[in-house]
Amino acid sequence: MTIFIIVVGVSLIVMGIYGVVSSRIESRDYKNSTDIQKISSVIIDFLTSNSKDDSGDVKYTTYKFKVSYVIDGKTYKGKCEERVWSSDYSKKYAYDKLRKGDTIDVEIYKTSKGEYKISPEGSPVDFLLYCAAIPGGIFWLL
Repeated sequence: MTIFIIVVGVSLIVMGIYGVVSSRIESRDYKNSTDIQKISSVIIDFLTSNSKDDSGDVKYTTYKFKVSYVIDGKTYKGKCEERVWSSDYSKKYAYDKLRKGDTIDVEIYKTSKGEYKISPEGSPVDFLLYCAAIPGGIFWLL
């Protein structure tokens, strides 16, 4: 049991530090990028999930896409997601019709290493969870 607690504590600390550092690097790269653009990308795979309110009605649908895009003859892959509120009928209708092989527009940026990536979508909540994982891991170790 002691080994399990140590593994969980260390894992939380490592994941928290990795999440904080990687999200800060992505954010800085995006802000300092000289090449930010919207391009068409091909849907490789997608997943949808509904978020419901207390009465069971759908509040919004989250569409998670794996996409592929070509820039300067090089193919890149990435993930993006879109949240569509139930009250936005035209957008919901458009996203419900999407299938593998269809194209969607994604925002990309050029990193400091010259690679292209999909713009970061991390929310402040994600960053706070990364930060909370560090003291959470320390708590497990104590």
